[in-house]
This record gives sequence, C-alpha cells and structure tokens, in this order.
Amino acid sequence: MRKEIQHWHSMVLATYQAIMFDSLIHPHNITTESAKTYEFEDEDEAPSRNPNHPKGLFRGYMAMKDVDGKKTKYFLEESYYKDLPIRVEQHDEVFYKDNARVKSVVYLPTDITPFKIKPECCWTDNHDFIDTIAPFNHTQPDSWTLNKIIAVMTYVGKTFLCICSLSEYGKSSIYLIFDAVTKKCPVFQPRSVPGVLAQITGDGNMVFDEVHDAASEVKSCMENFSLQVGGNSPIYINGAMRSTNTKPKYDVSGQSITYLFNVYNNYRDPEKQFWDNIWANRRAMQSRFLQLKLDGKLLEEFDKDFDIPKVASDNKMYYVKIAKHLLYLKNLKLSNGYVRRYKNPVELDLKGRHKIIYDEISWGIDLYSRTQDEYTKFVLLLNKAINDYKEMTGEKKYQESAFAMFQDDGRMAVEEEVIEQNEEMCDSDKIMKYASTKIMVSSDELEKQLNIKDIDAVLNVMVQHGDIFSPKPGFVAVLR
Repeated sequence: MRKEIQHWHSMVLATYQAIMFDSLIHPHNITTESAKTYEFEDEDEAPSRNPNHPKGLFRGYMAMKDVDGKKTKYFLEESYYKDLPIRVEQHDEVFYKDNARVKSVVYLPTDITPFKIKPECCWTDNHDFIDTIAPFNHTQPDSWTLNKIIAVMTYVGKTFLCICSLSEYGKSSIYLIFDAVTKKCPVFQPRSVPGVLAQITGDGNMVFDEVHDAASEVKSCMENFSLQVGGNSPIYINGAMRSTNTKPKYDVSGQSITYLFNVYNNYRDPEKQFWDNIWANRRAMQSRFLQLKLDGKLLEEFDKDFDIPKVASDNKMYYVKIAKHLLYLKNLKLSNGYVRRYKNPVELDLKGRHKIIYDEISWGIDLYSRTQDEYTKFVLLLNKAINDYKEMTGEKKYQESAFAMFQDDGRMAVEEEVIEQNEEMCDSDKIMKYASTKIMVSSDELEKQLNIKDIDAVLNVMVQHGDIFSPKPGFVAVLR
C-alpha cells in the first residue's frame, strides 16, 4: 500500500476514531427532551445520592451511545449539558428501575472533559484542501474529485442525494472518512426503526448504504423521515414505533441525507430492489432527492502491512485540522461569506428542490475551482451524472441550455445554443407559484384565478409527484 495514503486506510481511521470519539457524548446522544429528576440504586439496592446537589437529587438527561459495540446508557447532570460534547474520564455504575422487574445499568460520570473542535481556516486554497483528502487512484479521476466535492457539500451545506455507481467505485469510502473526522456522517444499513433514529445528527449527513433489503417497517421509517426532512422541515416528528431510546421529535434543521446504491443492472431483481422501486410514495421520494450516476472504478490497493496505531497517532492533528476546516466552510456557507467567482455556462432544466440541491453542489465546485474552465468542466460532469441516471432508468433527460465540448487544450468551446423554452408557464408551475403564497388554497380558487381546465386531474398528478398535498377535501397546500 502506498505510504502517502496509509492515513486514509479504514483501520487507521477507526483507530483514530476510537482515540478521539469513542468516549465522547454528543448532543445527539441525548434521548430525553428536557431535564428530569431520577432515582438510582447501587448494587446493594441502596439509594444513591448526588454529592453535587444539596438534597442529593439527580437532575439531568439520559444519553445512549455505542461503546465497544454495545448500547450503553449514561446519566448526565444538567450542568454538563452546556459542555457537550464531553469525554467521560471516569464513571460509577448505578441502576435505574424501569419497572417492577427490570433495572437499567446506567453509567454515572464522575469526571468529564469538555471536547470542542472549533472552526478554523486551515487551508487558504480549497482546491488543495479537497485534493489532499483521499487522493486515491481511480479510472475516472475527475469523477472521483467531483465525488469528494459532493461529499464535502453534504456536510458543509444541506443536500438530499442519491448516488449510484458500480460497486467498485468506492463511493462509501469518502463518507466513512468524513464520519471518522467529524462523527457526524454515519454510514449504515439500518436494521430497526430505533436504529434509524439513533443516527440523526441534526447538522451532519446521514448516509444510508444499500437499504433495499431492510425490513418493511424500517423502510417505512426511512421514507417518512426522508420525506419530512427532504421537504425542508426543521423538526422531524417521530411518528414511528416509540422506544425508550428514541425521542418524539428531532432538530433536523441542518440535516443532509444521502443514499448510496449500485447501478440498475447490479441487482438480481431491480424492479423490486433498485432505489426508485422500493418506496411506497416513489414520486415524492424522487422529487426530494437529486439522483446521480457516477462512472469509474477505484484502483487503489489496501493492505495492513504497516503500523496502524502509529499512523493513526501521527496523523491525529491532521485529522483535527480537516474537521476544523470543514466547520469553517460550514460557517462560511451559513453566513453567505463566500462570493461565487464563476458563471455556469450550461444550465440544466432543474426546478424546485432539485435546483436547490444542484446549487449547493455547484457552490462547492466554485469553491474548488481555480479557473472558469475548471469550474465548467466539473459542472458539465455533474450535469452528465444527473442525466446518466435518467438514461439508466429510462426517463427523459434534463434539457441543457447549451451544448459544450472541450478543445484539445482542455478549454471549453460552446458549439451551439439550444433555444427550446416555453414562454408560458405550464399548469403545474402556475399552481406552485400561486399556492406558495398561501397556507392552503381551494381547487375552485385555482381554477378561477389561473384559468386551468381539468384542474382536478392536474392536482392529482402533482399530489402523486409529492409537490403538493391535500390537508382537507377540496384544498391543497405546497409541501415546504
């Protein structure tokens, strides 16, 4: 294995993660909405008393996290909450009576250390920053770079993406890397409803990897979660099965969601297993997620013939620098502190949510690019990835506003413009524009104000596509 990429080996990253994060409790590990008082017992069933409270009460929050592959419950005193994330240095073991027959084992921290990675600009050139991450050999190096830019934006911005490729592409590796350095980008195959909800980070990226074989109730939870969060709801209301380790609502105001899966022909029964075909409300899911197909195969060879703990330890501060710079970029994006430098010469005919997600990615491309030609190259590659997915699934491609080619020196040459745009808005666009100004609107009002024939048929199609919904008979509202 090449020495210069040893620090990107999955086992090295896992070792670093264990060093830095395994003992940390984050805000998203909290399972109770508000502080409560609790009574605990020691192993002799004698009441435990809190030495930090004048009346010996335990007042605070319950938290749940994985420790050495086991679900572990913690009690955090109310005063600790402001310091999250924290590292638990020492703890006592107490027991909490769930009911007459069952007691939970609870870790009671007695010594904690606040842990904060603060935003910091650690790279003056963001081209270098992205190039330094996972510089793997790939049959399609530009596609791999675009994949890294996209991964950055799933954490820095807010995106809802489906990323499809050959199984050998290496698509999950970049997200595993980001999770290792941020602990905010879990890559997982959910096996239960609580298992889905436990991975909500609020301001990171949840990466669902090959979920076609998940149980029906798990798929239903994923779909409900994806539709609510993808509809830009700042709060996710947990309408799924309740358990002691889930909350009734979650803050998802900065939550990205990414689905990873293989190309259509890789599945034994794609009519049942391919991503588009596994959901009850297929059109609504498609309307919320921008779908891309990436080309190529990872050529890098990975082995374990080196000192894994030493490499993890030697690169500890390098990983911290990456985490700091990602937080810096996140703040830059939220504050609109970055002004785009390049123009997009080739626009896809995207609308609504898809256009918003597209703009998030093109922001990252602008950040990465050093020239207009480089920006154009990666935008065209993004456009191709979007239309390649359409072609694979047999759907109509998005229309481009220009046809572009590259000359031998790599510079873009625009050959022709396509003038194929309707001057008038279609019926669904008229409805979306009008209904967006109201909480809800009747079909009679839409028919009268917009002069649309067969209004009910148009509205039914829009409901099926997930653009609008019917809060009560005869009325519709825009999904926001």
